[in-house]
Amino acid sequence: MIVGHLTPSSQGVPAGSGGGALLSTAVVVAGLALAVTAVLPWAGLTAEFGLTGTELTQAIRGIDKGPGWFVLGAGLAATLLGVLGVTRSRLFTGFAILPGAVAALALAMFLTDPQDWGRRLSFRVPGLVDVHPTVEYGWFAALIASIVVAALSAATLLRARPGPGRR
Repeated sequence: MIVGHLTPSSQGVPAGSGGGALLSTAVVVAGLALAVTAVLPWAGLTAEFGLTGTELTQAIRGIDKGPGWFVLGAGLAATLLGVLGVTRSRLFTGFAILPGAVAALALAMFLTDPQDWGRRLSFRVPGLVDVHPTVEYGWFAALIASIVVAALSAATLLRARPGPGRR
């Protein structure tokens, strides 16, 4: 009995299989998640009433402002690049780092308040009412998704480049 014929050969494994396809699929999922976060609440104006112990929040979704549309587009672009990475070359998946960076920049732009609305909308009557702007969960979800897209893309680029002893 010859055991050597039963063990699989590593020479016949295609370059785009294995972990590369898994990373590309993960970029597709993270890109879709990034696109979905654009419709979640990113910010709000919260009024806390001291006498009744209640609060009321008016939320702003990401797509209610310009940066939300950039995040939506970046998520869709990352998804497309991930699909191209699965079907064509892992290099496409590596390029998804750019939409991840664009989304992070758009999120930072959303928080900058050039017209200083936050300070003008905030007011407080001690014991009665406290009105202030808040950052909602959708903004944080978008930030995490943009970081995940960028990290997975970078991992794909690092995995795709030839290292010592590989060609």
